Amino acid sequence: MSDIVTEDWTGEVGDRWLAHIDQFESMIGAIGDALLAEAQFQPGEQVVDVGCGGGLTTLRIARAVGPQGRVTGLDIAPQLIAVANQRRDAAGLANCTFQCADGQVAQADGAPFDRLTSRFGVMFFADSTAAFRNMRGWLKPGGEAVFACWASPMANPWIGIVGAIINRFAEVPQRDPDGPGPFRFGDPDQTTAMLQAAGFTDVTMTLHQADQPLGGSGASVADAVAFVLDAMAMREVLSAAGPGKLAEAEAALAEALSGYVRDGSVMMPGASWFVRARNPG
Repeated sequence: MSDIVTEDWTGEVGDRWLAHIDQFESMIGAIGDALLAEAQFQPGEQVVDVGCGGGLTTLRIARAVGPQGRVTGLDIAPQLIAVANQRRDAAGLANCTFQCADGQVAQADGAPFDRLTSRFGVMFFADSTAAFRNMRGWLKPGGEAVFACWASPMANPWIGIVGAIINRFAEVPQRDPDGPGPFRFGDPDQTTAMLQAAGFTDVTMTLHQADQPLGGSGASVADAVAFVLDAMAMREVLSAAGPGKLAEAEAALAEALSGYVRDGSVMMPGASWFVRARNPG
């Protein structure tokens, strides 16, 4: 898979996420629950949620910090910010605002904040060190970043197994492991060094391992295969690989994923890092 850069989220990648938003959010929902349990947001806190997408996590934080607190959800994808605003209005939460901006260069509305958080939204900046240096500037002295990022592909069979099958039938461009993309922060030593270079201190990374439903909770094997092909943009790659390649890949994916069916979902092992870091001032 080619690198996903920040600008892609304003177009094709953001559109694809929006088209499959319920599946994506369901797939990573339990990880978001665990991240919020880890963060323990308190009443009265001022929080910024980076890469907020459709805003579900942002809205939960808004409820946690209460009317004396506030939260800004920030995302570069205007189509996702539109969904977030609709959800905020439907929920009637006055202490929550959404901003369409690039966290690498923007000033976040409502800064300075007590906390900065993200559920898989900080791995796509063109320059991670510059982005985190900029975002550290949004925090009060002593303020904390606490976010989730994927561990390595090897620790995530949901992508490792799927990727290996796709690669049997099509030549998929390989991602630069140090470039923008979901697994950019899989190496804890490199991620710690990056955060320290951005000026953060007291960096800790805790591995969170849990099965997750590929294609969302309740997805059948056929649903999960369709999710891989469409939401992960593999259908066109396989169709272009030659006659019959798409059908062969579909059959191979279905065979592999059928071994992970449990309680009505395709439950595949996954791993992410929960990262904490302090702004010294």
